Amino acid sequence: MSAPRPPAEDGASEPAQSASAGTAGGVARGRRRTFRAVVGALAAIALVLVGLVVVRAVRDEPTTGDQGAGPSNTAEPTPSPTTSTVAYVAPSASGAGDGSGWEDAASLDDVPKLISRMPQGGEIWLRADAGPFRVEGALRIDRGGASGSPVVVRGVDAGGAPAKAVLVGDRTTPYDPEGDPGGDVFSLRGGAAHLVFRDLAFQNVGNVFLAAGDVTDVVISDSSATNVRRFFENAKSDEEDSADVSDLTIRGVTVTGFSKRVLRLRYSSHDVLVEDVVGDSQQQDGDDFAIGVHLEDEVHDVVLRRVSMSNARDTLHEYWNGDGFAAEHDVHDITFEDTSASGNTDAGYDLKSQRTTLINAVASDNKRNFRIWSDDVTVRNCQGLDPQKRGGSSSQAQVWLGKGAVADLEGCTFRSADPETVVFDLEPDARVIMTGGTIEHAGELENLQGGAAVDLSNVAR
Repeated sequence: MSAPRPPAEDGASEPAQSASAGTAGGVARGRRRTFRAVVGALAAIALVLVGLVVVRAVRDEPTTGDQGAGPSNTAEPTPSPTTSTVAYVAPSASGAGDGSGWEDAASLDDVPKLISRMPQGGEIWLRADAGPFRVEGALRIDRGGASGSPVVVRGVDAGGAPAKAVLVGDRTTPYDPEGDPGGDVFSLRGGAAHLVFRDLAFQNVGNVFLAAGDVTDVVISDSSATNVRRFFENAKSDEEDSADVSDLTIRGVTVTGFSKRVLRLRYSSHDVLVEDVVGDSQQQDGDDFAIGVHLEDEVHDVVLRRVSMSNARDTLHEYWNGDGFAAEHDVHDITFEDTSASGNTDAGYDLKSQRTTLINAVASDNKRNFRIWSDDVTVRNCQGLDPQKRGGSSSQAQVWLGKGAVADLEGCTFRSADPETVVFDLEPDARVIMTGGTIEHAGELENLQGGAAVDLSNVAR
């Protein structure tokens, strides 16, 4: 007797049988089971493949904020830094002359055009180590950068490091009042704004900066001028409706040898800071006449801080003029901080302005150290030292007051061993109120005209 067969596994083909009815039905059922098993297996394989495709698709899909970035061993590119627009200017143009590089440097005359191409700000580099720039004519500027993004015109060396670029004009040197007075360098017209000028040295020119139209937001710093008529002034051109200057800063400037002004502001100019500036006229005489800083018309809101003006001289008239600082009648809200005036043939400070304050002002070796005309000048911790009259009419004094003027002096020191010096020389109805401080004098304490008075309180003598 043969041993029984083990049952066939589900899905396995059965061995062939005899061709009887029972055997045929079993064969048919086995074929159906085999077909279902094959279909099921194919379906399972298909599902696995679909799953793999979906997983890959999910992995490759870019995520928000990382578009196109999938897992990779390649480092992501770093954005290049934003750089300011730079134009290159040399004493002589070269190559294409378009200012795109030192090899294609533009000329000085191209500076206004280059500025007009930088409405969003940039820098114009003047090559300082390739010789001086010749000033052939005024550079007329009527454009600028943007607020917070100025156009900067500055001197540099070949590597871009700060270096003073020298600009030379045709003014007669040594100074001669009968000689060539020199021409303008930068002529600022209406629309000139958001500009910075720095690291420049000017020699033998007339006006270094002339504002002939409305000008705003200009900074001039770290520069010098030698043998000039004026460093900065505003004078309206016939082509302009007005020439007010606002938001002007002049800082870190030295002017050696001037025949008219270091700074002259007129009209309704306002919001001006003059800081760390030295002006020495070197007694250039005959240009009728020199004043270090001159404020006229309705100029207002001006701060002068650590500013020194000396040696202004004018001998053309019977009364010798020549002041360190002067402010006219309608000027107002002026502050002097740590300033000095010395060696001038008239006043150290000649002040007709309203609401004027002097803090730590020093006046020495001037004909009249402090010359005050208005009735609301406050002077704190000042020093008046050794007045000297060099010629012409009028007296030699520490403090001179015009008719009806009032000066409030707090903690000041006045010292002179010259018997010709009058400490207080007052016109009719003028008044000095001095509190604290020291007076040392060999000459008269006071020379008072009708109604004038000097009130001293706690003053050491």
